[in-house]
Amino acid sequence: MGSSTEAPPQTPRPGTIGEAVRAADRVLEMAGCDTPLGDAQWIAAHALDTSRAGLFVDADREFPEHKRDTFENLVARRAHREPLAYVLGTALFRGLELEVGPGVLVPRPETEVTAGRAIELARARGRATVVDVGTGSAAIALAVAAEVPSARVFATEPSAAARAWALRNLARTGLRATLLPGEMMDPLHPALGGAVDVVVSNPPYVPDDDWSGLAPEIQDYEPHEAICGGEDGLDIVVRLLQEAPRWLAIGGWIVIETGEDQATRLERLLRVIGYADVLVTKDLADRNRVVEGRWIGV
Repeated sequence: MGSSTEAPPQTPRPGTIGEAVRAADRVLEMAGCDTPLGDAQWIAAHALDTSRAGLFVDADREFPEHKRDTFENLVARRAHREPLAYVLGTALFRGLELEVGPGVLVPRPETEVTAGRAIELARARGRATVVDVGTGSAAIALAVAAEVPSARVFATEPSAAARAWALRNLARTGLRATLLPGEMMDPLHPALGGAVDVVVSNPPYVPDDDWSGLAPEIQDYEPHEAICGGEDGLDIVVRLLQEAPRWLAIGGWIVIETGEDQATRLERLLRVIGYADVLVTKDLADRNRVVEGRWIGV
């Protein structure tokens, strides 16, 4: 006898805007969403083409009839644990509104810290050449382009689905970055050898065995290859560390996002390979998150 999956409860038909948000909050809470009220507010604001502040101002207004189906469909998608960013179609990243959806990793707040370190180092290098390896939605690359206008930014990405989102975001923002199809640093022109000032990456670093314990939003929707990095999570990271010296200028930097329990190991590895000034930066939750080092040659 086959098993069946119980559908999440249906959203009650909204009366006022405030009642609709409260009803959606209850539905999303029952579905197990971590931040049900916030999600309900974001969805309502999106459906009504307003801000979250606008929801409070208009809380006693009748919910527009022609917006009901849109709102309820979006709530139902979130109740099935589809990532909120997929439901809304966009994610905010260091002030940029980026398009995201199936096939691309949702930019995380911790990756804003990764981008921030790359930005600071690129600024210090002057007219820097920056390479974002495995760019996904192009979040890091576009943040660098926005905040360091003098930088020459390249972004590599092997996934056609992710590149499609990156191209949308390049067009959406109008920022200057060159998107190159292919794995790791293979797509770079040989002329860039020894001339890159900053290599930055948010690579897949979750150990394969940890996949089954991740939230449904990740397991059921986001691309496995953008999250898991082998038995210990460091397969791609180690490969990147091996490839980067060919491309980095002497004194150039590598900046890598990693898991909290991997940072110490990665810090030691950078020192062994030939990096100086190795630094670990914590994310906003006070977890070791970003490891960087300056290439001094061997």
